[in-house]
Amino acid sequence: MKFAAALSVTSLVSATYGKCAPHANTTVPAMPGAPDQCCCLTYKAACTMGMERMFHIKLFYNRKQGITQEQFNRYWAYNHAELATPFHLRLGVVKYSQYHSTPEFRDFGSVENAPPILEFDGAAEFWVHNLETFQSMGSDPEYLKKIQPDEANFIDPESIRMIIGVDYIVVESQNTVMEHGRSF
Repeated sequence: MKFAAALSVTSLVSATYGKCAPHANTTVPAMPGAPDQCCCLTYKAACTMGMERMFHIKLFYNRKQGITQEQFNRYWAYNHAELATPFHLRLGVVKYSQYHSTPEFRDFGSVENAPPILEFDGAAEFWVHNLETFQSMGSDPEYLKKIQPDEANFIDPESIRMIIGVDYIVVESQNTVMEHGRSF
C-alpha cells in the first residue's frame, strides 16, 4: 500500500521529551519538570512546549469508492479507531486524532478570495517523540496483518498524501504562548 511505502522513505530524526498527561487507560510517564496534568482544556506553558518538541504527521485521504461520507466517517471513527488504538499505544504514539471533513464543511470554506479547499474526506494526525516511532508503524507485523487490511475497508489508497513537521504554537486556550519548546 502507498502508506507503507511513504513511511519507508521518512528521514530519521530524533526529538527531545514532551508528553502530555497520560490517558486514563495508559501508563505514560509525565514530562520531567512539567505539571502532572496537560490537557487541551487548560493552558500550561510546559505542556505547550512538550507538544512543540514532538513531530506531527498528517495523512490526508479520501474514502474508497462505493461508500458514502457517513459510512466512511462512522467506520473510521468506531471500527478502525477501536482496532488501531492498542497498536498506536503499543508503539508510543502520544496523540492520534481523526479530522473528518464533509462536502458541507468544504463548501462552507469556499468564500471569495479564500485559498482553494483541499478535497480530502479526512486526515489522520499523529504526534510522536521521534520519527522512528512513526516509521516503524509501516513495517510492524500487526500493522501489516490487521491495520493495513482494515484501511482498505474505507480508504482509497491512491488518494493518500502525507506531511511531516513540527508545531510552533502561537496561541493556546486563548493565551499567547511566550515560551517555546523549539526554535528555528
